[in-house]
Amino acid sequence: MSDFTFSAAELAVLINHMTGGRLLEAAPALPELQVDEQTLAAAEEELLDRGLLVTLPFEEVSGVTSQLASVLSAAITPDRVCIVRTVHGDHTDPPVMFSFTPECITRNQVDNQGQHVFVELADREEAVSAILAAGGAADKTPARKGAAKKAPAKKGRATTKPRPLADLLKEATRLVMLMVVADPAEPAAAAHSLSWLETEAGLWLVDGASDGEAPQAAPILERALRTRVAAAIEGRNR
Repeated sequence: MSDFTFSAAELAVLINHMTGGRLLEAAPALPELQVDEQTLAAAEEELLDRGLLVTLPFEEVSGVTSQLASVLSAAITPDRVCIVRTVHGDHTDPPVMFSFTPECITRNQVDNQGQHVFVELADREEAVSAILAAGGAADKTPARKGAAKKAPAKKGRATTKPRPLADLLKEATRLVMLMVVADPAEPAAAAHSLSWLETEAGLWLVDGASDGEAPQAAPILERALRTRVAAAIEGRNR
């Protein structure tokens, strides 16, 4: 597994080399990648020092290394992309992106220092684990067991039934929203979503088909949520 961290200027240099500058010119919605030529030149020198750009003797930079190209290509032109957004009360984490091509699966996000972090994942199973970790579900099981031990029998039985989403949101420590977009470059790209919450009692899967009624959420075990996330990645959860 490979991982790379870049400043905004370094990422702009890499995208310029991989797209001939076309992507940045056509993407005014990415102002953080619009940097001046002096900053780009300094960033290019830094990437050369890191061995991430390919050069020939006495020639200018000709491109990026093959390993990095595979990781960035998945993020730039994915066949399928998953976006994870996590809400903690009144705070929302920066989105985490998972991009899929037949050759590579890439996880990328912007960290607290504004650095762009790209990680190559081994396979779809690792991608599912990373999605659950991004949403915090992977470490929820012990809390669920502890809550079950302390809960009275009657209360425990009650938590197996669906509950109104509005009520659960008042108790939730975390709300996770996963959006999956197939063929994102297509104008009519198909998208579907999956959402779950965490409370002290455990994990709750949001019912996306309320049919005009108040949305509900049902309790779900972590292993069952893993199955649902894997199906969502494949577009099989509808």
